[in-house]
Amino acid sequence: MKKNLVKLLTKDKEIRLFIVDATNILERSNLRDMKTDFARQLYTNIFIDCCLLRGFLTEIDQRINVSIRFKPAGYTAYCDVNGRGNVNCIFSSRLASFNGDFADLVGEGTSLSITRGSWTGGMFTGTVELKSASIDSCFSYFYFKSEQTKTIFRTWIENGIARGCLIQPLPFYNIDNLKFVMDGIDSAKKYIVTEQWAELPLKVFPYATVVDEYIVQSECNCSKEMFFGILMSVETDELKKSIKVGKNEELECGICGKRYIFRTNDLEIIVKMKESEQNG
Repeated sequence: MKKNLVKLLTKDKEIRLFIVDATNILERSNLRDMKTDFARQLYTNIFIDCCLLRGFLTEIDQRINVSIRFKPAGYTAYCDVNGRGNVNCIFSSRLASFNGDFADLVGEGTSLSITRGSWTGGMFTGTVELKSASIDSCFSYFYFKSEQTKTIFRTWIENGIARGCLIQPLPFYNIDNLKFVMDGIDSAKKYIVTEQWAELPLKVFPYATVVDEYIVQSECNCSKEMFFGILMSVETDELKKSIKVGKNEELECGICGKRYIFRTNDLEIIVKMKESEQNG
């Protein structure tokens, strides 16, 4: 499989970038189960953004879990990204059938949570309210608010091509240099979705050097541990409600359809881990 995620660093060493081509791997994702054009568009945007997050994982055992709670209740998205390059994204049935505007899904009571780490080194979660005008902006806002790091997400979907870019200035960057990079990316939209992937770094980012390349895939590599990580992103109060009424939680893999059941004792372990993390 070709390497479809590229890490670049500007020649002034002030800004790092990740670019991804998710076109082929989307064909093996849960995209086929989206019921509306809106849901397909949203799924594709979120999937691309999560593929870009894989660039932050430096060890095989690391992972990132993304949990998005839209409104009203029951409109949720979960994504799991691991250090092997596997990306799995699941929409609730309600969200997969939604056919409105993005503005109808965000606002008070909504949230984007991202958990990052490893089972050996610990998992750390940040949460922000969803109030931006696009899902790309929501991801950008998360890193600005939760990580205090300016991070810009861009996704392009056109004529069957699905690509994205993450731009993250490093400490002590020159704001004029960032503006130069952003203006160049925004004006190169036509080429980003039409240029041959192998030629893209040189043609669109001549001011940057390729640092590394990775494989991102949606081939099924699911496990109960993966969904355990997804439940770590669920609000603690929600888990406690399930424990109180003796309700098991069941999650289905969006790639292979395998179902994983988490009984109340599993949920109790997750709650203890989350509370220990919050108190630590």
